[in-house]
Amino acid sequence: MTLIQEKANQAIQILQEQQTDLWLTFVRETSGVRDPVLDLLIGSSDLTWQSALILTRKGEKIAIIGNLEKDALARLGVFDEILGYDKSIRELLRETITRLQPDRIAVNTSRNNVHADGLTHAMHEILRDHLANTPYTDRLTSAEAIISSLRGRKTPSEQARIRKAVEITDEIFRQTFDFIKVGMTEIEIGEHMQRLAQERGVGLAWPAENCPAVNSGPDSPVGHNGPTDIKVERGHLLHFDFGVRYEDYCSDIQRVAMFCRRERQRRRWKCSAGSLRFAPPSKSPVKR
Repeated sequence: MTLIQEKANQAIQILQEQQTDLWLTFVRETSGVRDPVLDLLIGSSDLTWQSALILTRKGEKIAIIGNLEKDALARLGVFDEILGYDKSIRELLRETITRLQPDRIAVNTSRNNVHADGLTHAMHEILRDHLANTPYTDRLTSAEAIISSLRGRKTPSEQARIRKAVEITDEIFRQTFDFIKVGMTEIEIGEHMQRLAQERGVGLAWPAENCPAVNSGPDSPVGHNGPTDIKVERGHLLHFDFGVRYEDYCSDIQRVAMFCRRERQRRRWKCSAGSLRFAPPSKSPVKR
């Protein structure tokens, strides 16, 4: 079973738990504006024409899409019923929802979770137009709780990817601590970490400009800032924030290290003069 097949089955379980009859993801031209939830329903695939992806708490998995995309979607093995159209989705959508007779239709709008807010304002209006003069316009509700649960509950496949991302990140940190010398700049250290990620065939968890964040000493700007030309000195605390992307899942791990200088520092950090020591790890793996 593929990851997206796992997530579709998981979504149906969540619909049953939350007593929501139907979850509708309504999209178009996803190569331009992409609903974040599509990664969990169709992977990296795109949909061009107005498309409705429907999951119900009874277990139905229905897609209503342009005819020219039916074969590609079928190959994913997620949807049991794929309905195609040539001119307009309107009639097929109305007929399908009327057949299913849902009391609640969850759609991807949210005030609190950007990952659950993929239905654009215009597409929301178009959906209401398609359902005009039916009882279903008044049954639309937010899918925030469904999507939050779906993203928060990691399947075995997702857990394996996250663990691998964390493992690779930890290896890069360890190699970086062996690499760092007094007099190196934050930029040199950051570029070294990026090279190590590239050697392992993984991407960065966020934009390269500040992945990693490297802060050496009290004058380095803390926050979502990229490395600077500040040089590492003995006695400096070094702060790192770094993560990698492995098969679409990310790590996000911070470390704090010190170049020991004073006797008190050496006793506390149990290191020799001028050596680099780091605090015990605190791992915080996350999805992108």
